[in-house]
Amino acid sequence: MPRLVDHERRRAELGEAAIRVILREGLAGVTVRGVAAEAGWSTGSLRHYFGNQHELQAYVVQATTDTLRERVLPRVQRPRTQGSVVERIATIVEEMLPLDAERREEYALWSAIVEWERQHPPEGGSVTWNDQRALHRQCVAVLRGHESTREPDRAALPHPDAQVELWAALLHTFVDGLAGQIMNTPGEVSADTAARLLRSLLGAVPGARPDRSERRSRSARV
Repeated sequence: MPRLVDHERRRAELGEAAIRVILREGLAGVTVRGVAAEAGWSTGSLRHYFGNQHELQAYVVQATTDTLRERVLPRVQRPRTQGSVVERIATIVEEMLPLDAERREEYALWSAIVEWERQHPPEGGSVTWNDQRALHRQCVAVLRGHESTREPDRAALPHPDAQVELWAALLHTFVDGLAGQIMNTPGEVSADTAARLLRSLLGAVPGARPDRSERRSRSARV
């Protein structure tokens, strides 16, 4: 009997091989020949799944997006109960900064997705940009005392609080710039410096509310 082939599994294997290529060579390295070699396949076998490089890269970008969400979202969404509100929000935002080997790898993958979107602008705008803006919007909203939401559709919409929208844009721009500095000038921006700068910005958000212990401490001083 002919051997049955798990096509979804084989496509997943190709996605994993392509991610390794991205980390080594960037999106430009994701070619039919390059990915076939990485996966240990013949070029003809890979063309059975993808007719050309564009189809392959589109699939790889989606697989990379899914991989990043599976890796990053659980860390972002884990319960945080210790420290001030600023400190708890800072630990969420830090998941988007390349502060260790794992997050530097994720940053490289995000960069590949951004490059693909630049070459092939999505009809609804950048998925990466929208996902990140929604996260920053949520963080600033909580800092200003609003209830958070886990509904992606709501988080993607502009917040009725104009200050949330303004500071979400500032935080988004700041994080992008800080991440670039960490990656491009690692000797100049240490993890400690990045953490301090991030907390300074979050603490400057108008209406950033302290937690109960901080309020009690302030009342005692007064």
